[in-house]
Amino acid sequence: MSNKTFKISDGPSLSVTNKHWKKAVLIKNKSLDDVVKNLNSTGLKIALIVDLKGKFVGTITDGDIRRGLLKGFNLKDKIYSIINYKPIFVASLNDKKAASALMKDNYIEHIPVINSIGKITGLFILSGFVASTKKNKSNIKVVIMAGGYGKRLLPLTKNKPKPLIEIQGKPMLEQLILRIKKFGFYEFILSINYLGEMIQKYFKSGKILDVNISYIKENKPLGTAGSLHKLKNIKNQDILVTNCDVFSDIDYTSVVEYHKSNFADATMVVRHYEIPNPFDVVETVGKKFVSFETKPSKYENINAGIYVLNAKVLKYLEKDKKIDMPFFFKKLSEKKLNVLVYPIFENWEDLGNLNNIKNQNKKKFN
Repeated sequence: MSNKTFKISDGPSLSVTNKHWKKAVLIKNKSLDDVVKNLNSTGLKIALIVDLKGKFVGTITDGDIRRGLLKGFNLKDKIYSIINYKPIFVASLNDKKAASALMKDNYIEHIPVINSIGKITGLFILSGFVASTKKNKSNIKVVIMAGGYGKRLLPLTKNKPKPLIEIQGKPMLEQLILRIKKFGFYEFILSINYLGEMIQKYFKSGKILDVNISYIKENKPLGTAGSLHKLKNIKNQDILVTNCDVFSDIDYTSVVEYHKSNFADATMVVRHYEIPNPFDVVETVGKKFVSFETKPSKYENINAGIYVLNAKVLKYLEKDKKIDMPFFFKKLSEKKLNVLVYPIFENWEDLGNLNNIKNQNKKKFN
């Protein structure tokens, strides 16, 4: 069960128009990839599944997708196995009070409206909860790794640190801070090294962005985890850590909640990545031909550069010892700590190369 706190007074708002909720309707023969694209497009965190005749079958939420990915499903698989065939619903748009009570009692954010013949006629969304989630201040510290040389971005980083490279008219680090701030995080620590004085001069205390910013100054490159040793005196607290050059549409609050609810010591955000194969793969037994598969894709979980750490694990870092986060996670796993992954399907992009910088500057970052 989720540990979210719901504050409902007058009931949830029907915050989607008839046209909007219809965009969340998908036929049950679709793939996980189709649902992911739909969730990213609508922003509703739910897909409403129907059969070929338009009769309501069930729902798929962002949480259902994550659980499916953890079970080994890939984005080309059909959605039959991850559909919630027994979702909670109400029969009429007039059932607002009933929907409110059901949401509160069952810790859910959506209630479909299904009429007597099994057709979808609306969708209640707990819009008040979504808004309050983003406004409530969190005391969790956000550490942003901003000390790298940015060699992949040369010549842009010859005289300017990577975090100050502009995306849509603002430094990428500023865009990232503003994005994370939307989810209630106001305490930031920037780990700086290469041309770090330029970063500190630009952001100062963070007052201009209405956040608090302090700094870890590396005397030498310490990788994506090594500088965290300087925070070892933090007690009984979780820390959100991210590289400065990863942009994503994820809900950072949900990542932290997942970490907490699973009593994790360390959580790594991972993204499902398709590796295409341009060749047919032939299956054999000895010298006998058995079968073949046409250009099959392989799926891997890649490190998304976003983490949540319980402060107690920082004691396993050595002073001024360079270490990257994947190796730190391996070390924690070897010590039998509770090390988890949080799979994401949301839009995610590595801004550590020139092509992705150019692509981001062609579109609006939300």
